[in-house]
Amino acid sequence: MSKTTIKNKNVNPIPLPVLGLIGAFASCIAEIFTFPFDNIKTRLQMNGKMGLPTYSSTGNCIVVTFSSNGINGFYRGISAGLLRQITYGYVKFGTYEYCKKLFVLDAKDSSFIKKFIAGGVAGGFGCIAGNPFDVLKIRLINDINGEKYKGISDAIRQTISKDGYPGFYKGLKVNITRAIVLNAAELSSFDHIKNLFEKYLGMSKTGLVNIFFSSCTAGLFASFASSPFDVIKSRFMNQLKSGGTHTSATSCALDVFKNEGIGAFYKGFIPYFSRIGPWSVIFFVCYEKSKNFIKDYYM
Repeated sequence: MSKTTIKNKNVNPIPLPVLGLIGAFASCIAEIFTFPFDNIKTRLQMNGKMGLPTYSSTGNCIVVTFSSNGINGFYRGISAGLLRQITYGYVKFGTYEYCKKLFVLDAKDSSFIKKFIAGGVAGGFGCIAGNPFDVLKIRLINDINGEKYKGISDAIRQTISKDGYPGFYKGLKVNITRAIVLNAAELSSFDHIKNLFEKYLGMSKTGLVNIFFSSCTAGLFASFASSPFDVIKSRFMNQLKSGGTHTSATSCALDVFKNEGIGAFYKGFIPYFSRIGPWSVIFFVCYEKSKNFIKDYYM
């Protein structure tokens, strides 16, 4: 066994299930603080489609949401959002940490490509676990006044009734693509930039300043790369099988491009980045600090 491998095992002795729990915990904390941006982003992506309201701008969407439902309007669908983060975060970060051990990604000389692949694999598995709650979250957010669903349990019942259990995996292909792209960009860039800051600027990898700036950069990369997939995911997942206008995520994407142009794939980008950016910062600060705190008990 090489010295690099030995060193890598000593760096991260926390069991993978515990790392998954830390990931789920940090994901929920980030979700609570940034969910209003996700809410507004989803509404702007649907802007005027499928009988939903039309907004002239991000500001207009915020004003209409607040005037209609107050602060609670920005947190509609939060229950499904938290359940998604628990399942998605647990599987994603358990998988990513496993890949990091497998490929010795904590070593300073590990390649960016390996980190990119590991992040994509982790995002794909996490997406499979969290997709049902993603579907429910989007449908609850777009039920602006609570006229269609009485709550998450009613949304579950109606989805099963109209779409069957496969309805919870509606849009899985585009959602997996989004998750692979987003996490490949976010996780790999965070770890790689963190190492670069340590190497060239002398910033400690566990230091708050390094974590902050690395996560900001990672959030920007992830937002730009994944926004087109997120737009298609939101529109396709929102429609129930009965009365749906799109037969597949691909037909949805082609329809958007044909009728609205390439700019439509970046609809809601400002609130999307406003959500992904702070989400990345809050998540990685909570995750890294919690991991370092718990690590002491396994040394």
